[in-house]
Amino acid sequence: MNTSLTLSRNRRSRTCSHDDIDGVSWSGVDAVKVHLHGLIMSVAPREMHDDKNSELKEIRRVWDIRDAKTGGTMVAAAGGITSTVLAERVRPSRLAPVGGVSTYVPEVDALRAIAMTAVIAFHCKLMPFGWMGVWLFYVVSGFSVTTSLLSRRHPAASIGAAVGRFYIRRALRIWPLYFAFVVLNVIVLEAIGRTEPLEDLPWLLSFTQNLKMIFTEYTPAANWSAFGHLWTLAVEQQFYLVFPLLLILRGRFARGLVLLGVIAVAPLIRAAVAYWAAGLGWDPGRIAFAVYAFGPAHFDAFAAGSLVAFFRDEISRSRRFAVASMVVTAIIAVVYVGFYTTYGVTEAGQFSIDALRNIVSGILYGQGREITVYLLPTCIGVTILTGILSGERLCLLVCRSQSLQAIGRISYAGYLFHIPILALLGAFVPIFSVPGSGPLWVASHVGLFVCAFLLTVTTARLSFVFFERHFARIRWG
Repeated sequence: MNTSLTLSRNRRSRTCSHDDIDGVSWSGVDAVKVHLHGLIMSVAPREMHDDKNSELKEIRRVWDIRDAKTGGTMVAAAGGITSTVLAERVRPSRLAPVGGVSTYVPEVDALRAIAMTAVIAFHCKLMPFGWMGVWLFYVVSGFSVTTSLLSRRHPAASIGAAVGRFYIRRALRIWPLYFAFVVLNVIVLEAIGRTEPLEDLPWLLSFTQNLKMIFTEYTPAANWSAFGHLWTLAVEQQFYLVFPLLLILRGRFARGLVLLGVIAVAPLIRAAVAYWAAGLGWDPGRIAFAVYAFGPAHFDAFAAGSLVAFFRDEISRSRRFAVASMVVTAIIAVVYVGFYTTYGVTEAGQFSIDALRNIVSGILYGQGREITVYLLPTCIGVTILTGILSGERLCLLVCRSQSLQAIGRISYAGYLFHIPILALLGAFVPIFSVPGSGPLWVASHVGLFVCAFLLTVTTARLSFVFFERHFARIRWG
C-alpha cells in the first residue's frame, strides 16, 4: 500500500527535503490530518495491530500538536475514508516505516544543528572538544541513510536496484554542492594566482582527501584552508561505498551482527594505524591525525547510528534502550576521563591545567587515547538518538527547537561554507584576530563565532533555496 502522509504545523506550508525524506510532503496547520481506515492505530488497542484487513497497521509517529479549539485533534484518512479522534499529547518519537514510505524525525535535524555549532565553535577556538561534532554527524548519517534505505518505496525490488538507488540518492544529496564548492574555490585560486592547492584536485574529486592529508605533511593554512575540512566528506563517502553490502544479508539479526562486528573492529583498526604510524617515526601530532582521519577507523560511529535505525521500532516502544545507552555512556565517560586525569596528575606531579590536557582535545595519542576517545562522541550520539526515539524529555527539551531543526536541515551547506567564512572574517576584520589570551582574546573569538555562525546559516539557507533543493526534488525508484 502506498500511503501519502501530510502533516500541518504553525499555519503555514513548507516542504522539507532532506536525506531522511523519501516522497513525503510536510506542511502545516495546528491540526494533523492523516487518512486512515478506522481508528488511529497508535492510540488503538494492541489487538488491532494484528488485523490483516487494516489498511494501515501502525502509526507510531507522534507529534506534540495541540489544536487551538479542540485541544489536540488528529484526523486520519487512508483510501479516502476519514475518521477523527481526539489525540492527547503523545511523544514525538513513535514513528515506524509505514507502507514503504520513509519516516522523518525532525528532532534528528536539531542534532545536526548542534553538531554543526560545535564544529564552528571548535574552529573559533572556543570549544576544544567541538571536534566531536563531526562524530555526531557520522552517527546521525548512519541512522539517516539506514532509515532511508529500509523505508524505500519498493521493498520488493532486487538488491541491485536497491543498491543503485541508494548510490544515486547519496550522489544527488552530496555531490552537487560538494563539486560546486570545489569549483568555486578553484575559481578563487585562479583569480588570486595560487596554483599549488590545485594539486589537491585529484584527491578532492575522488573523495580521498583524508588519505592525502595522512600521507603528506598537510597544513590547511599553507595549502588552502577552504579544502582543509573536506576530509570528513571523504570519510563519509568511503563508508557509503561499503554500506549497501549489508543488503546482501537477509534479516535484521544478521545485519545487526555485522554492524556489531564493525563497532568491535574499528578500535582495533585505530590501534593498528597508530602502531603503523609510530613505526614510521612520525611525531605524536601526525600519528594522532592519521588515526583521526583514516576512514575505516571510524566506521563504528556510522555503524552505531545504523544499528539504532535497524532497531528503532523496539527502541521507540521501551525506555530501557535509552536508559541503557545513558548508563553505558556515563560509565565510559567517567572511566575514560578519570583514568587520563589520574595519569596526567601522576605525570605532572600535581593537579594543574597541564594535567587535563589531551583528554578530550589536543594530541589524542598515547596510553590508548587514540583507541578509546572516539567512543565518547559515538556513545553520546547514540544516547541522544535513542532518547529522541523513546521520547525522553531531556533529549527532546533542546531537540524540539524549531530554530535548531531548521538549521539542521541546511547543516550540510553550513559545514562546507563555515571554513571560508571564518577565513574571510579573520583576514578582513582585524578585531577577530587578537593574539594571545585573556578577556580581549575571549571577546574577540566570541564575536568571531557569532558573526561566523550567522553568516554560515545565511549562506547555507541561500544555498538550499537557490541550489540544493532543485536536486532534492529529483526522485528515483
